[in-house]
Amino acid sequence: MTILVQREFTVLPDDRARFEELSRTGVWPTMLRYGSLMVGFGFWAFGGPGDVLVTHSAYRDMDHWLGTRAGGNLEADPQIRAQAAEFEAPKKARLAIIQHSRARMFDLDDHLFPLNPAPRTPDDPLAEAPPTFGRGSVISELCYQLVDASARAEFEQISHEHIWPWLESQGGRLIALGRDPLGPPDEVVTHFAFPGLEQWHRLARPAAEDHPPAETVEAWNHRHRLVASQRGRLLRVGTDWGTPIA
Repeated sequence: MTILVQREFTVLPDDRARFEELSRTGVWPTMLRYGSLMVGFGFWAFGGPGDVLVTHSAYRDMDHWLGTRAGGNLEADPQIRAQAAEFEAPKKARLAIIQHSRARMFDLDDHLFPLNPAPRTPDDPLAEAPPTFGRGSVISELCYQLVDASARAEFEQISHEHIWPWLESQGGRLIALGRDPLGPPDEVVTHFAFPGLEQWHRLARPAAEDHPPAETVEAWNHRHRLVASQRGRLLRVGTDWGTPIA
């Protein structure tokens, strides 16, 4: 099962730009050598603490994540270490400016996650850096508390068949759907990217001026009836790292 690790870093305000630079030139290229992917970096613009920087990193499974930690099989592989040697200095420099961090994990639905992180051998080709709308774009994180855990399959089907295709036709991009294994069983979490704040705000739900199809509006209302409560946060992307989306 693919996992997404969301980590919040506390650094001094004067070090925030440096943190991004050291991540872009050291940590995230190293992750590609491990076969893991950084799919979203920035700061909470709404709904979350404004004094942290946030990364979202994808791994094939828990064994893959463990392999990238200090002493793990990927981190310790001498050939992979040689491939990543040029990034070691910025990695160490970034570690030195982190005051502390905390992490949250999501189990992702593999058939909805469009990327494929996987442990590398030294002979495997590198994956492309993940797609991105770039600096200034946003990622919406929504946590839906469903009426009960049995509503999850219907929630997912309605989203996959009706709501997300319309959002993507308007310029959005699904990143992931999953759940926090430490959270309640009736909670579903989505991460959805938009090119900017205006697009996100306009598409927060279908409005008449966007002329959504009637079936989209009906599906949205139907899905809403499956939700007991909802909360969200909005990440403002703070890097151009990744493969630009045209």
